[in-house]
Amino acid sequence: MTKKIDIMGIELDNYTVREAVMQVETYLSGDTLNTVESVSMHMLTESENDPVVREVLSALDLAVIGEKEIIQAAGVPTMQRIQETEGNDFTYEFFRRIERNKKSVFLLGETEHRIAGIKRELKETFPKLVFAGEYALENCVGDLEAVINEMNAMTPDIIVSILPTPLQEHFFAEHKDKMSATIWYGMGEFGIHGRRNGIGSFFRSRMHLGKLKNSMSKYQNQNFGTAERGEDEAQ
Repeated sequence: MTKKIDIMGIELDNYTVREAVMQVETYLSGDTLNTVESVSMHMLTESENDPVVREVLSALDLAVIGEKEIIQAAGVPTMQRIQETEGNDFTYEFFRRIERNKKSVFLLGETEHRIAGIKRELKETFPKLVFAGEYALENCVGDLEAVINEMNAMTPDIIVSILPTPLQEHFFAEHKDKMSATIWYGMGEFGIHGRRNGIGSFFRSRMHLGKLKNSMSKYQNQNFGTAERGEDEAQ
């Protein structure tokens, strides 16, 4: 099975959930900030025109494929990886390990409503999970430094970001050097159980898949079409 997938020059990890969680266990025993994000089709298409999003995704320690369509678009689908991704198995196992290791979590979101929803899901699924604190950016009336100061004062082991892209990646890029945690986990717009079901979600996925395929085709033509033309001219 292919362990790395290249999407428009961004390398994503195609580990099994077991392999990815082993990486997380290694991060938990360290003392430096390690970066993990669940990568969506929306993030990848945003990276086409947003250099900050592209830079953050390219530099992740663990880039978890969050949607099965990404694996399918890359042309390397396996039944195991499709099932694990569709079931959002990594997120479940991630928080299960955090709970088992008694590590604390700080929730960072855009709105109080979104934070409350994710926190409720986490408490229901992982009743022993330790919460160090939370912050909704909608309540910040001044410099975002106040957010970082409050976050660090709670000394969380894990910062869980549920900010939407590109806000999530811009926040991280600007403040990563000031974060005193072991893991930054960018869940983005995913929930504990993955994308929400329903006809609206289905059409959004179709729309993002169409955009991703167009972006991949454009990248292929710009980078490899040019090279092929150069070779033809040289001959």
